[in-house]
Amino acid sequence: MLLNSRLSALHLRWKQLPNLHKIISVSVVLLFLIVILIQPNPDVARDGWNRLTHSKSGGPLAGGIPLRVMFIGASMTLGEHSTGEVGYRKQIRDWLVSRGNPVNYVGQNRYGDFKDNDVQAFGAQPIKPTLDRLKEVVPQVQPNLILINAGSSDCFQLDHWGPAYILQSMRDLVDFLFEASPRATIIMSTIITSPWEGTERCVKSSNAQIRQVAIDLIREGKPVTMAEMHYDQGLPNRVLREDIGPDDMHPTDKGYFKMGDIFIEKIIEVEKNGWLQRPVDNGVPEDGEAARDAEDAIKAQEGKMKGKEGNEPKPPGVPGRRSHESGSAFNRRHGAI
Repeated sequence: MLLNSRLSALHLRWKQLPNLHKIISVSVVLLFLIVILIQPNPDVARDGWNRLTHSKSGGPLAGGIPLRVMFIGASMTLGEHSTGEVGYRKQIRDWLVSRGNPVNYVGQNRYGDFKDNDVQAFGAQPIKPTLDRLKEVVPQVQPNLILINAGSSDCFQLDHWGPAYILQSMRDLVDFLFEASPRATIIMSTIITSPWEGTERCVKSSNAQIRQVAIDLIREGKPVTMAEMHYDQGLPNRVLREDIGPDDMHPTDKGYFKMGDIFIEKIIEVEKNGWLQRPVDNGVPEDGEAARDAEDAIKAQEGKMKGKEGNEPKPPGVPGRRSHESGSAFNRRHGAI
């Protein structure tokens, strides 16, 4: 009875509304339903944005050589604020594997919800400290494909860094990479747009300097190309301001996939140029996922051994044995060299 009376009251109120109000109310409800029904789930949306990963991929790159890939940068390279924190790195890996090449991502950090997620990137890290950390790892792993997206953190920390030293810092970084890993091909990239006016001025100044470094290296005959990320160069499918997420810094999933497609286009370019070389044989595994599976199996076995050890009775006053890793965790990921 109570429900019927309430429905009757609502019906009476509806009849009393002016026709214009009725039209507006119905339109709002219909619009809401349309938005809900046509809104793709994240996986469908990502498939739609990802033009190149699902295109006809062709055969293996450079005759199927192993690709030991290092991504260098800061939080955008990590993929912060993307679904699964994968950014563009998983997209690129999936595409490389679809071509038929063994792939191993290398770096000191691990980030993102996928297995082979090693990366040489750390949040809020400007270019100069990026170089300092590279000196700890590149001579050891010697990647043969390097993708750089660095400099945004210099602009997001204007009080401490800014654009003043971008050109020299980037040149020093790339020079070191070629010295430490002579078989590397390097894909540099510019910084995406920022909705903050002061940051955007820094971005445009930094991008001009990054482009100049790339131009100089190309003139010197180095295997370097430039992935242009900023829309101000008039190229299609670049990250626009509407592709920046609610933190006003990092891209949305759509923005990350645009960046991934741009990098993939440049990988195709360097392969056509004949620049990709087989990586040095230094003990680093060819397949990063297989290496991770092996590492996980070793850890599981060590866990079982520790469990058995803890259950064994010990004589009074005799401590339990300690388990020592052979080498650093990094060496275990990338092979003892």
